[in-house]
Amino acid sequence: MRNAWRVSADSEQFYEIAVAEPLLGDGNDALVRHGWTPGRRFVILDSGLPGEWRDRFAAYFAKRGVEATFMVVAGGERCKTMETATAILQELQQFGLDRRNEPIIVVGGGAVLDVAGFAASVYRRGVPFIRVPTTLLAYVDASVGIKTGINFSAGKNLVGSFYAPELVLLDRTFLESLPPREIASGLGEVLKLALGCDPELFELLDAYADQQWDAGFRGELGMRILDRSITVMLEQLQNNIYERDLCRAVDLGHTFSQAFEIHSAEEVRHGEAVALDLNLSAIIAAGRGLLSEDDVRRLTDLTARLGLPTEVPHLDPERVWQSLVERTQHRGGRHRTPIPCQIGKCVFLDDLTRDEVLSAFTALRDTHFRKPTPLTSEAS
Repeated sequence: MRNAWRVSADSEQFYEIAVAEPLLGDGNDALVRHGWTPGRRFVILDSGLPGEWRDRFAAYFAKRGVEATFMVVAGGERCKTMETATAILQELQQFGLDRRNEPIIVVGGGAVLDVAGFAASVYRRGVPFIRVPTTLLAYVDASVGIKTGINFSAGKNLVGSFYAPELVLLDRTFLESLPPREIASGLGEVLKLALGCDPELFELLDAYADQQWDAGFRGELGMRILDRSITVMLEQLQNNIYERDLCRAVDLGHTFSQAFEIHSAEEVRHGEAVALDLNLSAIIAAGRGLLSEDDVRRLTDLTARLGLPTEVPHLDPERVWQSLVERTQHRGGRHRTPIPCQIGKCVFLDDLTRDEVLSAFTALRDTHFRKPTPLTSEAS
């Protein structure tokens, strides 16, 4: 080469995650702190939000001299399509969004945050947006990192981007109206962090499961679980936020979960699929002598007590192996499969075999959740 130039393509970028309760309170201007005020905002709302929330948001903005335009997006995994992203882009164009001074505000569960974040990342090559998670799963997972994505060609999150929000605002008030199954699904992601990264969080979940559920996480224990989950997640992401290192402990529960979530005969929520994956991974670990039987039983027991599934949905076992094959493509041609080796720690395997995975799936389906959970020798 006659001439060559070396250019740094990374820019330092920071975003804030803040508890802002009550988000729509009289003295809380967090939602309009970024961008023109008075001015306009384009607000994307998850259809799963109770209807009165739109009126509350409208009143909040009007009181601050902000004209809000609302777009309602049907929540759930089915919204994560190119069609939904295109519909959002068309609305942004019609709105005439200012490229820098009118941040999009996205209020919803993880799927809506994902697809709206993707649209924000590609509209005019990136416009600012603010996340407001309204489900437990979004609160502890989807809202924390910088990934956006949509599903494509029967693959989960095959199209997406790394694109940081300007701000993430957290308010537990949204969690209070969630049905128990949605709470349990969110706890599946918390259980992932506990099993793979943090024994303290596992103990907190164990204590939480013994109490009458605090669905809104208003009590001290609930607050500790939420805060600890975000802290652990950020500790794992901070030095690898663009996933240059493909061995990631936070990928525990996300190797086989696609099979359960996408290909099961029954509807399986994301956190439920993660929990099934965790138990399958624990069986593999025990089979290799990496995880004690006592720890496997502790996981099984806590899974049930948190309201997560203890029956395996109808599924072609081959789909489980194919899920690992697809993840191998995603992880640079190696399995890099996180497997628990003790509560709060995992190792990475590159040599899983098809027979090993299918045998573990059979054990999960036929015997794993059906065995009584005996007391350990210490407890007895």
